[in-house]
Amino acid sequence: MRTFMLRVLGAASLALSTLGIGGVAQAQPRDRFVYGVPSTISSAIANFSFAQELGYFDEARINLELVPLAGSGVTIPQLLSNQIQSTGASVEPQVISRAPGGQNFPLIFAYNYLRNSVWEFAVLDSSEIRSLADMRRRTLGITSLSAGNIYMTRAMVQAQGVPWNEVRVSAVGFGVQAFEALRTRQIDVLNLWDSMHEQMEQQGVRIRRLPIPAEFDGMSSHGFLFTQRMLRENPDLIVRFSRAVTKGSVACEANPEGCLQAFWRRNPMRRPQNADNPEVHRAEMAIMTSRLRNIVYFREGEPRLWGHYPERDWVALINALKLGGQIPQDANIPLNQLYTNELVPQFNAFDADAVVRQARAYR
Repeated sequence: MRTFMLRVLGAASLALSTLGIGGVAQAQPRDRFVYGVPSTISSAIANFSFAQELGYFDEARINLELVPLAGSGVTIPQLLSNQIQSTGASVEPQVISRAPGGQNFPLIFAYNYLRNSVWEFAVLDSSEIRSLADMRRRTLGITSLSAGNIYMTRAMVQAQGVPWNEVRVSAVGFGVQAFEALRTRQIDVLNLWDSMHEQMEQQGVRIRRLPIPAEFDGMSSHGFLFTQRMLRENPDLIVRFSRAVTKGSVACEANPEGCLQAFWRRNPMRRPQNADNPEVHRAEMAIMTSRLRNIVYFREGEPRLWGHYPERDWVALINALKLGGQIPQDANIPLNQLYTNELVPQFNAFDADAVVRQARAYR
């Protein structure tokens, strides 16, 4: 009943906001916004669904479409041709494209989305591998040979004293085929992302996550990538979209159970048939919250500014890519060609306490 009333009140508020003087309705144009979801539609994007359920995209006058797309080879042409308006992109290719001889795409990051890297290194619990320093003459499983994270993975391994040419790399995709490759020891280490490793664990494969080297810990891995033209000509659309996502993330942190339920309501085919079983429900919640932790991550003492990029993340990334040999040692890449924080104050211009109250009232 409370959920119904929230929706009614939200609709009433939206309707009143369109009334002009004398009660004459003023049409509010809505923008179509297509967001390229990396990999598949899963509860890893439950915060988007919660934002939809709570009316935040309606308030932003946005008709949101979520389209699964994998790999920069697909997403970048779609962005450049305006087939999609943004995507959750890995940060490494942006730096590499700006290096001498790079493709130098007219794109820019305007929102730091995954403030802590989603990429992990998983081994079987019984494996003798304890750190990346043990990777010499081991087989590393990755999604594809063109995966955006491969550059940082290479830099991390080499920073631990292991030459990259002494690591065997195997493209294993993701999901069941990747899990099976690790379980049957076709590979020694699996380099996928947080929610995917959690899913593997919930399916009964006992794994351990290798520690991330200290110098790479707490670095952002994905952000919202836009064309420079959109930033120049339509920054308001970027603000409205990003603020709605932000409010969804705040709401999801405040009420993870409601967030998961909202995802299932918006994506009924993703709801397990036995979702009411406590064990199944616990597993699904673990998968969702494994991603949520990286979305709402803030370093200790860091201001809670959603979408903000710390300069040190980009400096550390550039240094890592130089160490890994992906860009020249003498490459001078201006940071303002990689990202901008100019819209951050507008992303955060909302009543977070009100969002928390609304989220907690959702059932």
